[in-house]
Amino acid sequence: MTDVQPVVLSALELESKLSRLFPEGLSGLIFDCDGVLVDSCAANVGYYNKLLEELGYPPVPDEQVEYVQMATAGQALELLFSPEDLKRLPDIAERIPYKSFALPLLQLEPGLETMLHWLRQQGVHLGIHTNRGSGMWDLLDRFHMRDLFQPVMTADIVQPKPSPEGVLRILQTWGTPPDRVGFVGDSLTDAKAARGGLVPLLAYRNPRLDADLHLTSFSTFHQALQALLGAGLSD
Repeated sequence: MTDVQPVVLSALELESKLSRLFPEGLSGLIFDCDGVLVDSCAANVGYYNKLLEELGYPPVPDEQVEYVQMATAGQALELLFSPEDLKRLPDIAERIPYKSFALPLLQLEPGLETMLHWLRQQGVHLGIHTNRGSGMWDLLDRFHMRDLFQPVMTADIVQPKPSPEGVLRILQTWGTPPDRVGFVGDSLTDAKAARGGLVPLLAYRNPRLDADLHLTSFSTFHQALQALLGAGLSD
């Protein structure tokens, strides 16, 4: 596949596009987790590789990396392991838990934490729709971010993406129309979930996605949001 080079916008250019995308104001942002909140591909795939190694298999093939990164853990395991191997995995996972192996390797995306705290101060709703399961809470606790997001929709609570159920549940909780909310995602499942919920997609560092707007850094996004919200375009 030919790489698509991202178009890097200045904060001023990004603010102009945001003001046109949200003419009635920006009330909330929904975030995917992996690849958006955290750089997790190496940690996640590394954990799957460790499980494969324990069973005598080679690492995750390159052509399957993108799928296992955006899928639920159950979907990824079903792809990588036979039904017989799946029966052996609980014992291996007990010896090598994800929380101990991969969680310490995760890092927040640059500029994210400062932006999130500022948005909360501005009264902007923050939510998560992720294909992670209950382990999402461990991730939020690791970065002391549990109180920043309400609600958090995991694959244990709603149908996994590309289903828009999580998006719709978040909108219902907030009582906010979809045209005043953005979905920050980086995968095709994010794009489909956003589209199904009629929410604009803000694609993060994935220029290949068909999106309403493309973001290349949270620092620039933060600057643009400061200009946008400072202009009185949010409640």
